Amino acid sequence: MSINPIRLRGNWDEGYAIDLHTISSIYIGDNAFGHPEYDTSRSKIGEMVYQLKYKFKREVAYDIIELIDPFLHSWHALKLVDVVIPVPPSTKSRDFQPVYLIAELIAKSLNKHYAFDLLEKVNIEQIKNLTSEEKVKAISGSILKHRHFKKDVNILLVDDLYQSGITLNEVCTVLRKDGHVNNIYVLTMTKTRG
Repeated sequence: MSINPIRLRGNWDEGYAIDLHTISSIYIGDNAFGHPEYDTSRSKIGEMVYQLKYKFKREVAYDIIELIDPFLHSWHALKLVDVVIPVPPSTKSRDFQPVYLIAELIAKSLNKHYAFDLLEKVNIEQIKNLTSEEKVKAISGSILKHRHFKKDVNILLVDDLYQSGITLNEVCTVLRKDGHVNNIYVLTMTKTRG
């Protein structure tokens, strides 16, 4: 198995990133527009996420699931999950949402319910270039939950890329306001090196 799961800490019960997103990134100069360019080497799943998210190669999602499937079925906590929920994306203008597709395929692999429309990010400001303090301020109050659960549930939250964990923490804070939410587990496909 060519993955290296990384434990993620936050206000969830247990969480992992499947692997680092990049292995190395070397500055090679500026392009004709004055923007820096890098020679980037990605992990196997990092390259897959890149192809899915930025090159819009939808079929790569199936390769991702094939790669992570052994991990999904070895993580004992996932046997307790009732519903798989994607973290709402910041960019709403894509033809398809990579994180929705990944989460849906994970739900199918685990034979669990899938809820793509439970959460919504109302502030779609990109936060990746903000300071930690600015990120917390930008994310606070930006996640809406559209309905309450009618029975007790354990949730698997799925995201494509883990950077600071601020969005995941906010999502968990919102979910925990529902008295029927028991355990929350987090799975991201990749994690930044920072």
